[in-house]
Amino acid sequence: MRHLMLICLVMMTPLSGPFIQLTAERMPSLNTPRGAQISMVVGGEPTVFGGHTDGFLRTQTAEYFRDGVWHEVPMTYPHDGGFAVPLPDGTVMLGGGSGEDFGIGQSWGVEVYDPRSHSCLPIGIMDRKRAYASAFPLSDGRVLISGNWYAEDGIELYTPGEGFSLVKDLPSGRSRPLILPAGDDYLIFGGIDQYGDKAEARVDRFLGDSRQEPLLETWMPAALNTLADAGAIGRNSFLCLARKADSGQWGIVMVNDGVFSLLEMETPLPSEGIDAEEILYSPPILADRPNRLIWLLGTGNKGRIYLAKVNYDATLDGGKAAVQMYYSECPDEGGFSMESSFLRWDDSFIIIGGCRNLGEAGEFKETNFLTDASVWKLSLEAPKAAAGFPWWWILIAGLIAAGVSVSVFFARKKKDSTAPDQSNQESEKAIRANLVDQMIRLIEEKELWKKEDLRLDDLVQELASNRTYVSTLLNSVSGVKFSTLINGYRVAHAQKMLLENPDILMDVVAEESGFSSRTAFFRNFKALIGMTPKQWQEQNQK
Repeated sequence: MRHLMLICLVMMTPLSGPFIQLTAERMPSLNTPRGAQISMVVGGEPTVFGGHTDGFLRTQTAEYFRDGVWHEVPMTYPHDGGFAVPLPDGTVMLGGGSGEDFGIGQSWGVEVYDPRSHSCLPIGIMDRKRAYASAFPLSDGRVLISGNWYAEDGIELYTPGEGFSLVKDLPSGRSRPLILPAGDDYLIFGGIDQYGDKAEARVDRFLGDSRQEPLLETWMPAALNTLADAGAIGRNSFLCLARKADSGQWGIVMVNDGVFSLLEMETPLPSEGIDAEEILYSPPILADRPNRLIWLLGTGNKGRIYLAKVNYDATLDGGKAAVQMYYSECPDEGGFSMESSFLRWDDSFIIIGGCRNLGEAGEFKETNFLTDASVWKLSLEAPKAAAGFPWWWILIAGLIAAGVSVSVFFARKKKDSTAPDQSNQESEKAIRANLVDQMIRLIEEKELWKKEDLRLDDLVQELASNRTYVSTLLNSVSGVKFSTLINGYRVAHAQKMLLENPDILMDVVAEESGFSSRTAFFRNFKALIGMTPKQWQEQNQK
């Protein structure tokens, strides 16, 4: 029971209610203003690739953020409207983009960025020139590529050691399609066509035949502008930002093992923000799988930034997702830029670059000819850890260890003749105690928290019990959700690793503790402990 007391901390506020204001903190600016850049966290560092700068001129550099400074490095090719895909060895493949300045044409070149040396190495050219394509890593190490802009489209593969080869042409092309796994196959859909119009409601497949998808007639998934696996909430389950074709209403499409559906929400994503300004959402969706949350970035047409937090946990049991909205005023005159990069880094959201606002009198007007070097950080306050555990949580932990329900412990003794028979009470108490004991022993002996996609249903199946009963029992005993309980174990395991291996990489700690990403590890650790893993490690090594 050594781990269970870690879960006894203040919980986050509910995911409903009015817009909550956040403060934008300026970070050091990029060395080069950028629009249409590719951004991601690589090797723990926010990194920006290519794009174009002022004058709509392609830039042939990348930048990474380390020690409070952006460092610029040369690339082999400019990738203005290119694609990026992480590879299994920690490097990033970069490819394609406009062939000329002003967003004209397509290009062939592909290179690999190595975050350890902060350098790029060319690896060849694609089967055909591409701009605004998408890519996805296959489980066997190959990379699937599709999409194009003002040129013929098709599916091609990169095979390590062999290069690029065309798999098949497509009847009509797309720009920035989504590529998602579905069983042994991969789906290609959504985005816009090669000329900026709505793409066909067709789902192409890497191995199988194309098919029509009725949901895509009504809902148009937003064109992806960064990581292909953004929005992943499970091995073959994804959430995609979408917009209704006739009304412009925003929504979220779920793709689960190739089956399309619309995510049911308690309230729709708001299309209007503060002062009735229009909110325009843009990919990617950032998924927090351990906490069953996704985050969306929106820009108001008067220059504010909006964050939508969607808790999809209830939808896994047939309920509806809850939505909470946050916003920030921009300290600079003119507001935030459009088409900025959106990253989750440690405990903060990072908003990078984009195209500047030329509008006046509250109207937002975007231009590709003026770009932005600004970088902003939006932080959500994490609950502060208590100096010690309150006595009632210590009591709860002890009761769990003894297999006794808190609700039973605190139940008032009824003196009337209708009170249940004492033997029945003792029998129920014994059943509950036995199940609690099995639950905790199972989690600890099998180290179930190390399973990245662990869900309550997995535990229920192991216990051969009923989901509702186990969930009710857990809540009555500890007062916390299953995900919080499991994250408590994960954080405790991470603490053990940090103490035993002072030089261990944080990515290794995150993976071996069961967290879905380094970001999820940092966020949950700080929420429970009140400091970052590194701060805690340094404090406990003194």
